[in-house]
Amino acid sequence: MPAYDPIADWYAAQSRTGSLRRFLDNLARRLLCMAGDVSGKRVLDAGSGEGHVARLFARHGAQVVAADISPRLLEHARRLEARDPYGIDFVEADLASGLPSHQGAFDLAAANMVLDDCEDLVGVLGGIAGALKPNGRLLLSLNNPYAIVTRGKVDGYFASGPLTQTFGTDRSEYQVPFYYRTFEEWVAAFRQADFLLRSLVDVPPDPGDPHLPDDPIPKIMLVELLRPAA
Repeated sequence: MPAYDPIADWYAAQSRTGSLRRFLDNLARRLLCMAGDVSGKRVLDAGSGEGHVARLFARHGAQVVAADISPRLLEHARRLEARDPYGIDFVEADLASGLPSHQGAFDLAAANMVLDDCEDLVGVLGGIAGALKPNGRLLLSLNNPYAIVTRGKVDGYFASGPLTQTFGTDRSEYQVPFYYRTFEEWVAAFRQADFLLRSLVDVPPDPGDPHLPDDPIPKIMLVELLRPAA
């Protein structure tokens, strides 16, 4: 079972009207700003969940395909698309296996707080790369490894490996996978998937959002990657 299926109802509600909305809105807007003008562009929302980023990019004129491994999150996304259509195509897919029907189809891809949850990081990056046109870009929001260390989430900077992330509901708590990686491991994975690093932007704290605390090191970073032409 996909890790987010057990909390899909709660996660979708929190993403739209609850505690996660401000956090996801902030990062989605920042990814859109990094993307520039997306009108008429073909965009892949990689790991789309309930469709937060997909809807924002579609509202700005992008032709969006949104892919996720969780069927229950996609149910939420499709129901909202049916009520308020933007022409988004929601696809159930394991990105580590690629998107065979969309090879070389996209000008741009975005993955909002997705890759930290992926065990097969290089496989997922490779699947996204295969769906991009030559010179296509991939925009990511990720946890800053240094911030994970300073917040005591790992025993030390080099203690990379699987962790868990806990989400609470009114009835219980659920744990989902999370994989801590050093900067060196992130950059190595980007290179292994044939991406070039174009830019890295730190996301400043937001006093009104507990998910963006005022830590000495920014919690979240945005990364822009390029799939160069052969």
